[in-house]
Amino acid sequence: MELLNFTSIDFETANNSRTSACSIGLVKVENGQIVAEKSCLIKPQPNFFISRFIDIHHITPAMVADAPLFGELWPDIRELIEDSEALIAHNAPFDMGVLRACLEMEMIRSYLPPHFCTVRLSKKYLPFLINHKLNTVSDYFGIELDHHEALSDARACAKILLELNKIITD
Repeated sequence: MELLNFTSIDFETANNSRTSACSIGLVKVENGQIVAEKSCLIKPQPNFFISRFIDIHHITPAMVADAPLFGELWPDIRELIEDSEALIAHNAPFDMGVLRACLEMEMIRSYLPPHFCTVRLSKKYLPFLINHKLNTVSDYFGIELDHHEALSDARACAKILLELNKIITD
């Protein structure tokens, strides 16, 4: 299974609610090349932050005070998601859960393409790694990462899949 056309996606959340997306990163890949990137802050719903989440991603309530709600942002990101052959995420159950929860909360009907998880693929094709966290797999492939910054995480995820493609097709 070689994927050369996809969009990688990463969310950061403000609290434990799946609808509390406060940042999204999207990276579109066509023919194995990154062709577009988008990063947006989002006003989370419910709109409160847990301090340990801020400690992880460094996004504060003040930073999202004037940010759009997910439903207001959707027209700007819809094409990157719906027009993709596949969605890729590192720990896809989390990111796809956030995406679905935000769409449902806003009552947005959407076609979501099939999704794949680079954690699962890394476990399968790189079983020798000590763990399969994004920073560990990125380090293995020499991929630059500003961990828990949504665009950087989405970019690293895209590059990981492109590297895994080389292993899968050998």
